[in-house]
Amino acid sequence: MTEQTKQAPFGVAALPELYKEWATNGMIANIGARMVEAAAGTLVLEADMTADAHGFPTSRGPIVHGGAIATLADECLATVAFTLANEGETTVTADLKVDYLRPAAPGRLVARGTVRHRTKRLAFCEATVEQDGGQIVAEARAVIAYVKA
Repeated sequence: MTEQTKQAPFGVAALPELYKEWATNGMIANIGARMVEAAAGTLVLEADMTADAHGFPTSRGPIVHGGAIATLADECLATVAFTLANEGETTVTADLKVDYLRPAAPGRLVARGTVRHRTKRLAFCEATVEQDGGQIVAEARAVIAYVKA
């Protein structure tokens, strides 16, 4: 194995420092997303969703608003694509599809993303969003574009 093959891809190497910055404001800060694990083409994020900040009232008690779940999924998908980014590239969502399987209760949610295929300009990604404990509450797919940073 050569020294070059041992090196992490640019996106994986740059992500921890970038994520510290991204998590301080905007939507990532709003949902409280934290990076748990990142490797080339895979990513795990977690977020603590509260009834006050992310909830939607129902007759059976608060659930996490679908927009907060979609935001966590989108963040996971764009960031997992970034793990395969080259220096000078960033990622933007070109297309996003979220399927909600069941309501999510306020609490810890975990998003797990993978890159299914990358071309020169696009990444085709998928993610699940799980309630703490492993029950999947949503599945998402996205086409993520690589653009000049």
